Amino acid sequence: MALTHIKVAKDLQELTLHGTKAFPVALYETILRLDRLDFLPLHWHKEIQFVYVKEGSVQYRVGAEVFVLEQGDGVFVNASCLHEARPYEIEQAKIYCVNVDPMLLGGQEGRIMAIKYVDPYITTNSLPFVRLSGALARAVEGVALLLKERELFFEMKVWRELLLIWETMLTQSLLTEELMSPSVIVQHERAKEMLDYLHNHYQEKITLDDLAAHVFLSRAECSRFFKKIVGITPFTYILHYRLRKSMELLRDSEQSVTTIASSTGFSTVSYYIDRFKEYTGYTPHVYRKKFLMTNYKV
Repeated sequence: MALTHIKVAKDLQELTLHGTKAFPVALYETILRLDRLDFLPLHWHKEIQFVYVKEGSVQYRVGAEVFVLEQGDGVFVNASCLHEARPYEIEQAKIYCVNVDPMLLGGQEGRIMAIKYVDPYITTNSLPFVRLSGALARAVEGVALLLKERELFFEMKVWRELLLIWETMLTQSLLTEELMSPSVIVQHERAKEMLDYLHNHYQEKITLDDLAAHVFLSRAECSRFFKKIVGITPFTYILHYRLRKSMELLRDSEQSVTTIASSTGFSTVSYYIDRFKEYTGYTPHVYRKKFLMTNYKV
């Protein structure tokens, strides 16, 4: 299952149900494409995530940190951490994402496994991510293949391999080398609050003064902080967010381009069309036609 057009709440929490209540782990074999702007947008979830790069190169952002994963590399992304992924200097890349409810590793709340070996490493003062390579990265690929092939006893095998990966990360102190400082925790929460505000008001006119006042920062500090965490200015982010919301409507509804422009916060349809073409390389009409034709062929 791919996971590029993911559904998120206004605070960017992902709304996808990963796995089942009985077996809360899920595999997403995702192709990231630059030409169709298919990449994992900024989001977070309560599950921990293990990623393996099957093909190509991928640029990951976790909070303010940006890094590149090559084919054969992996990464562990901790629970509740903002992250995104896109191809790096290549048209497309393929990744395996394994999302895991921490309860699968630690058992029910209050159990020794959770208290001693899991909870301390996924709370708000824990490391946001760990880059994985060599045997650890290959172990993540192995879990992905088990979930993909779903042979007899695959649930037991997946659980066993995830525990081995977790034990190795603890043994090598990969989860405790640099715990997140209180100031960084505040930064992550403030970033979520800013994004939540933008998502709640994207259909309206938003100024930098509005955003700065919402989080009690000066205009300059607000802009600087936002760019540090998200990688782009608030203005560019809200523009891209409006465009991506319009792309969803072009794909999933029969609304006119004029209606979509108005409902996603653009002042005029001509401005919307110009920005859309600049962002995607297509006019909204051509993008809708191209997307529908691609889906029909599939």
